[in-house]
Amino acid sequence: MTLKRGIITKQISVKTILLFAGFMLLFVSSTAGAKTINLRFSSPFPTMQTITGKIIAPWIEEIHKASKGKVKIRLYPAGALGKAPDQFDLAEKGIADLSYHLSDYTPGRFPLTTVFSLPFMVPSGEKVSQAMWETFQKEAAYRKEYSKVKVLALFGHPGGHFHTVKKPIRTIADFNGVKMRTANPSISKALRLWGAIPVAMPITETYQALERNVIDGTVLVWEGMGVFKLNEVTRYTTVADLYTMPMMIVMNKDKWESLPPDIQQLFEDTTGLKMSMAAGAAFDSMEIPFRKLTLEKGTEEIILPPEELKKMKDSTIPLQKEWVEEMTAKGYPAQQVLNTALSLINK
Repeated sequence: MTLKRGIITKQISVKTILLFAGFMLLFVSSTAGAKTINLRFSSPFPTMQTITGKIIAPWIEEIHKASKGKVKIRLYPAGALGKAPDQFDLAEKGIADLSYHLSDYTPGRFPLTTVFSLPFMVPSGEKVSQAMWETFQKEAAYRKEYSKVKVLALFGHPGGHFHTVKKPIRTIADFNGVKMRTANPSISKALRLWGAIPVAMPITETYQALERNVIDGTVLVWEGMGVFKLNEVTRYTTVADLYTMPMMIVMNKDKWESLPPDIQQLFEDTTGLKMSMAAGAAFDSMEIPFRKLTLEKGTEEIILPPEELKKMKDSTIPLQKEWVEEMTAKGYPAQQVLNTALSLINK
């Protein structure tokens, strides 16, 4: 009887242990599943800049709420994790989990993306951003440029203008000898066609260069004139809608693949074409207040005569052919990508 009672006691003990072990395993699994996903988002610009403040910061809050705290993203603005040209590398190498990068800051890295850097390719920020995302979707060679990261958004700003300190630009002839901060190699070629001297420099160095007469002017959107306070030193703005700067929001590929399916879906639902067009529209919306601010500082706004603007545009058309020839020689389907980009911009 004693032996039987001992066997029963042992059986109960084993069952208790197994039940407790199962409970602990369930608890540990539940705790692991509820573990917060912490991500770092790097931006080269301060939160007062349009994309950082009006697109990235609100999106982070949206993710926090929609994931019910499962995902927490910390924003590192103003180049806290690295300088502007390093932003893509930060995401690719995992120093940051997400980053906001401007493709023109890494020349040669995104050859087909430069199709959108050609002169006069900008109907508006929203429309050019839509064209960028849809070109990315349609063209495999274009997508290949971003194969080392997860792309969340592709976008650009509305057309940039000419801003000068002393010499107003009223005709093409007025460009002669003017030292103008350029936006990218294609815009440099256009400036040379008109007799200007393009000068490449980071936007963060432009204020001092203008103030000290190292350069005579810059190409830039109204928004940039306000954010970087260049309207304190320039006196003339010639409206041209000359160019956009291709930009992107990307994520480290390994980090993306490590996310649970529901979080991946949340990211997919809130980025892509939706975020791309929202970013372009945000840039568009800031043109009015920053134009007003610049004009209030005493800047003279110059509207080119239609025939002069047409002459300017027509003079840059050969740059498209030159771009196609250059990219084709490197083995890229350049004509196809240009055709796709133009059809989407003009649709």
